[in-house]
Amino acid sequence: MSIDKWLEDEEWVEKKRRKEEQYKKLSEEEKKSLEVKSIKNLIGKKQQDPQKNKGEIKTEKDYLLDKVIDFKDWLDNRTYLKGDRSEIKMWVSNLYRILESNTQNNKTQKNRETKKALIKKYRRIPPNLLDEKTRVAINKKLYRDEMTSSDKYYLRKLKKEIEEKLKELKYYEILEDILDF
Repeated sequence: MSIDKWLEDEEWVEKKRRKEEQYKKLSEEEKKSLEVKSIKNLIGKKQQDPQKNKGEIKTEKDYLLDKVIDFKDWLDNRTYLKGDRSEIKMWVSNLYRILESNTQNNKTQKNRETKKALIKKYRRIPPNLLDEKTRVAINKKLYRDEMTSSDKYYLRKLKKEIEEKLKELKYYEILEDILDF
């Protein structure tokens, strides 16, 4: 489509005429505010992109993706890769380190979340269910305090007791099924 046909398009001419009529109906203040807004939009679009990158904190995945794209661009610009072996090894090792740090950060974040969930669940246990020394040992384990041998003993004792109760639970479930029948 040539530009002459586009300029002669009836729909386009009609839209332009309607816009001009609406603009003429506006007061001087409204016209100035529209001009200021349009100038801000034009300037803002050009200046927003660099500011977004500076002010915005990139996530770890975005950072890794940017680095992979940089590596791809660098590779695309190379013609003789055999001479660039050391640089390629450096790129790959850096990308691997970034990936490892991301996975470690994700693991520690998940550990924190599971620890918080466990603490919330632990607080729902009634205090008289466990004896005081067992409760102290569990608190030390949850909050990563230094545990003594007696704390470890009480935790082992609790674990054995739990295993026995779980075995009994199977039988109680069978009895419950019989009663529900």
